[in-house]
This record gives sequence, C-alpha cells and structure tokens, in this order.
Amino acid sequence: MNRKDKRKIIVVIGALIVIVMILNITNNYIEKEREQLENSIHAIVIEEKSPLYGKASNKAKVIEELEVGSNIYILEEDTTKDGSKWYKVQYGDKKGYIEQEKADYYQKSEDEIVLMSDVSKFNIQYETIKDTQDYQRFLIQNDIQYAYIRAGGRGYGEEGNFYTDTEYKTFVDACEYLKIPYGFYFIDEAINTEEIEEEAKWIKEFLAQNAGEYCLLPIAIDIERYDNIETRTDEIWDERAILVEELIQNLKEENIESIVYTNANTANRYLSEVDTNFWLSYYPQEEKIPDYWYTQTNQRATQNQELMEKLVAWQFSETGAGTQIKEKVDLNLVKRSFFEKYNR
Repeated sequence: MNRKDKRKIIVVIGALIVIVMILNITNNYIEKEREQLENSIHAIVIEEKSPLYGKASNKAKVIEELEVGSNIYILEEDTTKDGSKWYKVQYGDKKGYIEQEKADYYQKSEDEIVLMSDVSKFNIQYETIKDTQDYQRFLIQNDIQYAYIRAGGRGYGEEGNFYTDTEYKTFVDACEYLKIPYGFYFIDEAINTEEIEEEAKWIKEFLAQNAGEYCLLPIAIDIERYDNIETRTDEIWDERAILVEELIQNLKEENIESIVYTNANTANRYLSEVDTNFWLSYYPQEEKIPDYWYTQTNQRATQNQELMEKLVAWQFSETGAGTQIKEKVDLNLVKRSFFEKYNR
C-alpha cells in the first residue's frame, strides 16, 4: 500500500470518528431533551395574551403570544435579581420564559374535602366547556382535584341499546395532560341478570380500550330515577338493589372497583343496603360552594346512618357555584382520604 492510499484510509477513518462523535453528541442532546420534557411540569397558560420571552425579562424579545389554555411544559423556575419570578418553558418546539403568575398546573390539595368535576357530551353541546384546553383551564383555575367522565350507558328505551359518550376523549385528554386523576361513569339500566353481565362486559372492554395512565378512580355506576321520563327500569325499583349488587360483584371479579352514583333520596329509599360507597346528588340551591358536608343538610337521607357512613362524594350543584364558579356545570365535594388512595 502506497503512502497516498494510507493517507486516504486515515482521512476516511478520521471522518468516521468525527461522524460517530457528532452522532453521540446529538443522541445525548436528544436524550437529555427528552428526559427534561418527561420530568417537566405539565401546565397551562391562565391569562390572555401571555408573552413567551426569549429571556427572563419583560423587556426581552417576545417569541410568541400565548393564548389562555395553551399547553406549556415548565422546565425550571427562575427568580431574577429584581425578585420577579419566571418559568422556563417549552411550547411546541419553542423554549422561552413566561411570568409565573400567567401559568398554573395541577397541585394535590391536603384538604379533606375537595372539589370534583363530572362531565359529559352535554357540556360540549351546551358550550359550558368548548374543548380540551377550555376544560383544562376550568380544572386548573377552580382547583378541581378529581374528575369523572361519562363513558356511556344503556339506553332508557325498551331496546336498552348501549351507547358511548361522543365527547369522552375531549375530557380524558385534558386530565391526562394535567395528570389529574379521573374515572368514568356508566349509566345502568339493566332489568335482569343477563343484562347485568352484558353491562359488566361493556365496562371491562371500554376501560381496557380507553383507561389512560391517570384513569385511577373506581368506575361509578350511575343509577337514575326520573319523575318526568319513562325508563325501562321504572317497574323494578324494589329489585334494583339486587341487580346493582350483581353488577358490583361482576366487576369485582374482573378486578374493577366501583362506587354508585344516584340521587340521595333514591339511595335512601332503595339502595342504602348495597355494599358499596356512594356518590349522592342533592342541590341545596345555594349559589356558592358549600362550606359544610352533606350530612349537615336537612335531607331525609342524612338520617340513614348506614348510608351516611358509605358517603364519599356529594354532587351539590348542576349549575356551577354563582360568582365562585360561573360555568353552568356539575360540581361535587368529595372526601380526599377516599379518593387519594387511588392516586398513586
């Protein structure tokens, strides 16, 4: 091999070494960026037209104006010499700084009684919530700790066909991004054991296909009784508790935990002996978030000690909470000590 050929080989080897070094540096950078994003805090913008600055200064170049509800990832906190507080954030593929007061994220409460939201397609249909980012804004600005999302149910009509809530993913995406623990609720209308088995199978398959990382809460079995709507279960209320017990047991055999949602008076009259925890609805018609628990109302159900011992959630409104929460939505107070055990 002559000297010229040796030089060519040396150049090629040197080039390959440089390429390998560049690839390693690039891969390390990409890995570091990925880890930083994975360890970031998932937050949203809470004020209109919040500037994303190139540096931690409101005199720096504005990279972009961020809208309310925009998803941002908080990478680190920064306090400047003048005492102003900033977040270094990633927005899409851009990095910059936003004033801390213009962003917020889910933080676990240590209070025993906390707020929970429950939602369905009707919130989108009636525009109390417009989309995923709007629901994120609602959750964060109102310090909502948990959420229940309608999965679907069995129809009220004679056929009893199953249906899926058309907007459940809108709400799931919000909770998954913010890492807010959530669960699904299912409207039960079974009239016999065979239909109970069908409902258990439907719930199992729905959860297998749709339960995300933060779907941590037990399935809520929604038992409705209407005064102005005829349903297929109107004639079996004296037997309803037995069927509900069957559904709970079927789910338990599939390692699916459950609670029961229903009206307080309905629970008191028909369901109080069911071996489950209860989420009860009763609206005291006060346009504010109650500073007391349901047991302090004058409802007949509160005299049912067995029922009250199993009460873990109280839906106190379906129209918001006056000036405190202006959206016309369902609102609930829940016992954190019960739901916290599901929040890993």
